[in-house]
Amino acid sequence: MQPIDYFVLLVYGAGILLVGSMLSKKNKTTEDMFAVKKQSPWWLSGLSSFMSAFSAGTFVVWGGIAYKSGLVAVSILMCSGISSFIVGRFIATKWASLGIVTVGEYLLIRFGRGSVQFYTWIGMLFKIIAMGVALYSFAVLVSSLIHLSPGHWLADPATGNLSIPTAVVISGALMLVYAVSGGLWAVLIIDAIQFVVLTATVMFVVPLCLSKVGGISGFLAHAPEGFLAPTGGAFTWLFLLGWVIVHTFKLGGEWVFIQRFLAVSSPANARKASYLFGTLYLISPIIWMLPPMLYRLIDPAALPEKAYILACASVLPAGMIGLLLAAMFSSAASYIDGEVNVYAGAITNDVYKSFINPQASEKKLVMIGRVSSFLIGGLIISIALMVPYFGGAEQVILTITGLLVVAMVLPVLWGLYFGKIRQNAVWISTGASMIAAIFCKYFIPKTSASPAVIYYNQHRQEMEVMIGLMVPVVCLLILELSSRTISKGFLQVKSETLLNAKRESAKSDATIAYFPARLLGFSIGALSLLMFGILIFSDSSVRGLIALFAGSLLTISLIIIRTVKKPVQIPEKHLTLKNA
Repeated sequence: MQPIDYFVLLVYGAGILLVGSMLSKKNKTTEDMFAVKKQSPWWLSGLSSFMSAFSAGTFVVWGGIAYKSGLVAVSILMCSGISSFIVGRFIATKWASLGIVTVGEYLLIRFGRGSVQFYTWIGMLFKIIAMGVALYSFAVLVSSLIHLSPGHWLADPATGNLSIPTAVVISGALMLVYAVSGGLWAVLIIDAIQFVVLTATVMFVVPLCLSKVGGISGFLAHAPEGFLAPTGGAFTWLFLLGWVIVHTFKLGGEWVFIQRFLAVSSPANARKASYLFGTLYLISPIIWMLPPMLYRLIDPAALPEKAYILACASVLPAGMIGLLLAAMFSSAASYIDGEVNVYAGAITNDVYKSFINPQASEKKLVMIGRVSSFLIGGLIISIALMVPYFGGAEQVILTITGLLVVAMVLPVLWGLYFGKIRQNAVWISTGASMIAAIFCKYFIPKTSASPAVIYYNQHRQEMEVMIGLMVPVVCLLILELSSRTISKGFLQVKSETLLNAKRESAKSDATIAYFPARLLGFSIGALSLLMFGILIFSDSSVRGLIALFAGSLLTISLIIIRTVKKPVQIPEKHLTLKNA
């Protein structure tokens, strides 16, 4: 990277910290910090969900698969788009109609206090592992671009680049400060900014990479055999079907996505947010995955984990590389900060307030939320440092998603629609799934004369997905059919009196969302001005490209600023007369 790239990184980092500090003034209550008073626009929640799923792990894990296997990475990512349409049709509106602030509130009503404790602590443990992988993935990207002088104390002796552990600690600390300062509004805004920056950048990277391989015809002519097939190797059609089912449960039942449904004002807006997520995930993967696929022809000997960032670095001019890395930082921060916000909210509202200090003031609860965020962040950084010892990012993601995701979310979703399971269903289905996962990973031999073991090892990826699906489904089905009575928690969740009381107690302020939306527009405008400033230091050969990029960002900024109108606030006395 050139000095101008480091300058862009520093300016971007300072900018997001400024945005976080401005949004921190909105966090006067826990409802502000963890649910933005249900005033998030549906498009902002949809973009945030998309970018929360599209973390830095996408560039490392799926980018690595795209480099090795080609179009199959696109097929895998598009499965999430199909799943999101299913979620929007059947699940998102259900969550948005409950009138709750956190998922913990629902668990307390539906299953009781024990389930809140279980999902807060055990669920958080699994998500911390996933967040650690996302942080590690970003550290891999950073370390591959930052070359230090020989013998530098922060350098990896083997490569001369910034060491991955150092990148983990620095990046994790910055992400954590942002999450703690800004709350959910900060997460939503950074998601939207990075979506614009990353999408615009990749739109420039793709044609530049194509020009290096002889255009589309050159790519099609020289692509490895089977590279453009939608399935291949361990990723069969059966695997993709299972992946759609797994991600339907994941997107409908994981707390970070439920939180986006709870942040909008109505069930209809929750459906729109989910449909937007699905549309983006059906259209964008072919664009997002082209850079590492094209780079396979440029450098067939590259390390797959670094293929994405190396492809971008090979064609982008100085300044834009720094902005791309900054946006990838945002991508990792989006996922990590969103999860930190969710679990800090659970600890604050569903543990501290419910069990430790029910009379705590809102100021005290916000402080507990921030302390919880810092503690969770410390664990994430620790896990990220240990990812290489778990087999690498790709293996960790495939194992957790295939074997354990459904087990962690299915009881929560099942309890929304079926009334006979009780709190013991959480322990039984999750415990059985964990035992099955441990058995699959550690007790099935890699080599054996048994036909069953041979078949399993030949189809390991799809078998893990099937086992991860079937074990919790069978457990919950047995428990549902064996019970004769509807649980009190299910009847309470369905109670219109409870839901209406919660809706009426929440005050809606339409002006809340106006400031963050305008802030998004001005933030993108500031980025465009930064890129125009880079023109002064750029070579004449790339000035046209940078000017076009900066102009695109400025156009998007002006559209947002001109489109967002300040709502008219109706005086409270008029509302009183109208209601009367």
